[in-house]
Amino acid sequence: MSIVVVDSPKALLVIDSGATAAVGESAAKAIRSKFGTKPFWVLNSQPKPEHVLGNVGFRNVFKDTVVSGESFANRLVAGKRTADLMKARCPTCIENFSERMGGDSVKGTESLVPERVLKTQTGHLGVLQSDWVKWKYRLHKDLETEEALVLRNADLKLWWVGSALQNRDIPDLYDGNVIDRVNFLGRLKTQLKSDETVLTSFGALDAEWIDRNLHYFVQVHQTVLYGLEAGFSEVELIEQISADITRFKNPVLPETDPRANAQALETHQLNIQRIFHQTEPFAF
Repeated sequence: MSIVVVDSPKALLVIDSGATAAVGESAAKAIRSKFGTKPFWVLNSQPKPEHVLGNVGFRNVFKDTVVSGESFANRLVAGKRTADLMKARCPTCIENFSERMGGDSVKGTESLVPERVLKTQTGHLGVLQSDWVKWKYRLHKDLETEEALVLRNADLKLWWVGSALQNRDIPDLYDGNVIDRVNFLGRLKTQLKSDETVLTSFGALDAEWIDRNLHYFVQVHQTVLYGLEAGFSEVELIEQISADITRFKNPVLPETDPRANAQALETHQLNIQRIFHQTEPFAF
């Protein structure tokens, strides 16, 4: 996962913190080394554990930049739903990570839930400090998870869209809703100016990737809908659409690594399954 740092004259804005305390601490030390003793904000862009469990790693590294009488968690920022879900889930997430990756990987990791909460669906980050007035935000429901934060700064010609846009042969729907994803990508394509850059969890991506992502989800959704109306079952549709995966993949970037092809097929099949269940109630 990428960790994005936005520098300003008075403070730093860090978008996401990594999956464990060790990842967060390594990032925090590197940020501190480069940018010095400026005050900071850590912005958790969504409630998935790989985006938020590194919060605790920033605590000791930046403790002397916290104002006297202010809690460290007050420097952590998230949408209300993200903060609520972190509170409910993070302890279990840490246990699951420990079982999957081993206790040493998550050593020192604990749940630190943001106390600074963005309560409205849209606004600007001036609620944190005047440095961030020009950063507009919008909280999207069911875009890639239960709540996803999108940022835009017209002066810097920058967007932050997290995992909603991917540079993958087969983009992953994750836990999002396909209609919301299509609508978001369509709006992003319309609103993005030619000189603007889109920052994502996969690095900076251009308008061509928006087209590829949008085309993929529209095609799969349409194919599933037609199959449902023709009376095909979930298993039949997964088999049929998976057998013709090349129709959905990017012909400009053919993938030759068998492991990558296997992963793309697995992602494709999961997408079909998710889209089937989301579309089934609306089929005639």
